[in-house]
Amino acid sequence: MAAVSELSVLLLALISNIHAEELIVLREERESLTFELPEEAGSCLISRCVGEEKLVLWNTSDLWPQNSSVPEDLKQRLVSVANTSSYMIQNLTRSDSGLYQEECWTEGNVTHERNITLTVCGSTGEISRVDVIPEETIDLPCPGAADHLDVQWLKQDYQSEQETWTRVFGDDTASVMDDDRRRYQVVENTSALRISNFSPTVINVFTCLVMKQQQCVSSHLSQFLQNPEMIIRSVGETAVLQCPVTDLSEEEPPHWQFETFNGDQGQLNFTGSFGDQSYSLVLTSVTLNNSGGYICHTSIPVKVYSLFVCPKSPPPAVELFSEGEEVTLRCKDWEKGHLYFWVFKSNRTKGRTFSLYSDQVRSNVRSDTDGSMVISDLSLQDTGEYWCAVIDKDRHCMSSTKTLLEHRDPFGVYSTFYAVRCSALSVLLLMLCVAVVTVTLRTRTRDT
Repeated sequence: MAAVSELSVLLLALISNIHAEELIVLREERESLTFELPEEAGSCLISRCVGEEKLVLWNTSDLWPQNSSVPEDLKQRLVSVANTSSYMIQNLTRSDSGLYQEECWTEGNVTHERNITLTVCGSTGEISRVDVIPEETIDLPCPGAADHLDVQWLKQDYQSEQETWTRVFGDDTASVMDDDRRRYQVVENTSALRISNFSPTVINVFTCLVMKQQQCVSSHLSQFLQNPEMIIRSVGETAVLQCPVTDLSEEEPPHWQFETFNGDQGQLNFTGSFGDQSYSLVLTSVTLNNSGGYICHTSIPVKVYSLFVCPKSPPPAVELFSEGEEVTLRCKDWEKGHLYFWVFKSNRTKGRTFSLYSDQVRSNVRSDTDGSMVISDLSLQDTGEYWCAVIDKDRHCMSSTKTLLEHRDPFGVYSTFYAVRCSALSVLLLMLCVAVVTVTLRTRTRDT
């Protein structure tokens, strides 16, 4: 009777617990869930809430309650981890999803309490990798969210050592939330998560849970990918690598890490301006040895560059176009057996350089078999600088080609109107010169 009375008191305390630490844990079917209890605790309870009913899964002060209401299937999968105070549920199923609670006492005082919300999903989709673009709006996809199924969005800190999650929205009814200096919003029809004012200094991993009748059908992870920004420079030029850190209130000062394409690493001292919060790395008069990867770090990688220093190249060619036309840009010195890539710096993107293929920023671009690039249905947004770098197998730049793609102004320097006007002015000037010479000769003849 004493044991039953003690158990009733402990359960009552557990039910009234509203300040316990809460963890959200995701698992796939057939994985396991481990409860790690403090070793110094006198006695602990692990229980599960099923509706209004509470099932005691484990009572450390008793080997196993003979009258336990725990289903037999679950009893067979509950094991204690040898030589530790940890307990585990093996071979999880979707029906194991729910709220689990831990509470421990030492000399009658509660010394540990924690709530664990477990979601077991039937399957995990492919990881969606999203390029980090500072201060822009991005949409994280949620495949499988059709058929009017419920969707829950969770996030996890990039540096989190625990495999725990938090809700993007405080409750299931919210669809807009401002947090971490950014805004989250669920897109209608697709259930994608739209993140506005994205800051690379606060990076999370996100997952969407596709739910049906409160059970997780599938989960889909979205992970931010630090795709390196490609930078091409010729020997002797200056390379300025920006580190977009805007708020260091909770972050360590930025530092730069350099890694050659062969894998050798090194630290780079910061050179830049602190007053305008620009932590740029300025490389003056670059050499071929400056080629490699550059990473601006705080507590996380904030910005990643791949710098290719090429031998000196000839002056850039100028290619003119009218809207709707097609243009072919040549990659000089390219031959089979060598790699090549194109990068593009738009006049409208604040100087940011894009890889034309990996970033998929252009739908009207295709490569040709001779290393050239064809841009169709040209518009004003296609104006800018285009580089092609030819790379050998050791990732050394052998040569580079630069082309300036400019819109043909109907009345500009390169227009037909301008050419006709120049021709007409040239003819008039020639006629004027002839007239002056004729008048001069006649005057001299008359004077003689």
